[in-house]
Amino acid sequence: MRRHGWALVAMLPFITGFEGSQAREALDLAFHNLYGADVLAAVELVVSARPSQEVRVEFAYGRKRTPEGTRTLLYSRSGDRRSPRALLVQRPGGNDRIYLSEGTQGAVRPLPAGNHTWPLFGSHFNYDDFRTHSADEYRIEVLGSDQVQGEPCQVLRLRPIRGPYTMLVMWISTDRPVIVRADYFDRKGLFKRYRMALEHLEQHFEWWVPMQDEMLDLRTGLRTTRRIRNIMVDSYLGDEVFSLRQLARGRMPRF
Repeated sequence: MRRHGWALVAMLPFITGFEGSQAREALDLAFHNLYGADVLAAVELVVSARPSQEVRVEFAYGRKRTPEGTRTLLYSRSGDRRSPRALLVQRPGGNDRIYLSEGTQGAVRPLPAGNHTWPLFGSHFNYDDFRTHSADEYRIEVLGSDQVQGEPCQVLRLRPIRGPYTMLVMWISTDRPVIVRADYFDRKGLFKRYRMALEHLEQHFEWWVPMQDEMLDLRTGLRTTRRIRNIMVDSYLGDEVFSLRQLARGRMPRF
């Protein structure tokens, strides 16, 4: 009983304040590690549609950061002009813009970003999990320290200023700027959990890349495993790759 009491005390917010500077810095560093590099990657999603059924989806993913914002490009596996592809545009202080193109006619149509809940290729990762984030989007509370997969972590409670989640609890490594685990809450409570597989964490230059991770739906027991098959980090990516013209042409960048 006494031991459980100490565990509870350890998870109470520190008296350093609702938004401790160390917690904000740790979160910013983790987000910078996730979103700060320009990347091209080949990704596989393994989606458990039912306990005994899996669906595999492969796609190409590119991201470029500029002073005007972040552009993210998604292509289905085949990469030809008949395949669907999307360009996601984030501008600081503005609403996200999403453009979709499909088929050989070169037509591009805008889509509303909505509340960022639409699933990525039918998986348990949604658009909000995929877009770039910063610590300024959250009210931050320090809960304490913990270990996940043997990794020492700082545990933070995040209350988003906007977006589809009412709260997140995030485990950030104290040894390197990576998010090891995150619990997601909506108005009904805890409903999904992100977990990184630390044995698949790789360092590319200054960046730590989770080559395999998963999102678990705690209400259904189903999950999506994400595997990065190939990645180029901090290679030069021309602006034209992330243009509406390139999206209409429908040719996947080669890497």
